[in-house]
Amino acid sequence: MDDRDPLRLPIHSQHVEADGDAAPACAPKIYVSNEEASVLREMHALRVRALELRAELAAAPEPRRRELGLELEALRGRRRQLERRREQAFRRKMVMLGHLPESALEEEIEL
Repeated sequence: MDDRDPLRLPIHSQHVEADGDAAPACAPKIYVSNEEASVLREMHALRVRALELRAELAAAPEPRRRELGLELEALRGRRRQLERRREQAFRRKMVMLGHLPESALEEEIEL
């Protein structure tokens, strides 16, 4: 019987680079597709706009507050759409790289 603890992951010795630094086990780079980057930029722009609206909402008179509330609600809806697009872009990337089967593209994304 194997007496190793199945809950502990094996730790491999770290390799030391020429300059004395330990090399990481995995590459520190994360690949983000152009499609994902585009969606993330748009999500960031929505966030910035939402922060502006919330700041304005705090000092706005009642009629303007209603307008700002409606605009915030529209931004939330747009963000939900972008979250689905980001998930779809991620799945396409993972299928293209061979990490997921093609059937993963057919699965419905629920948010």
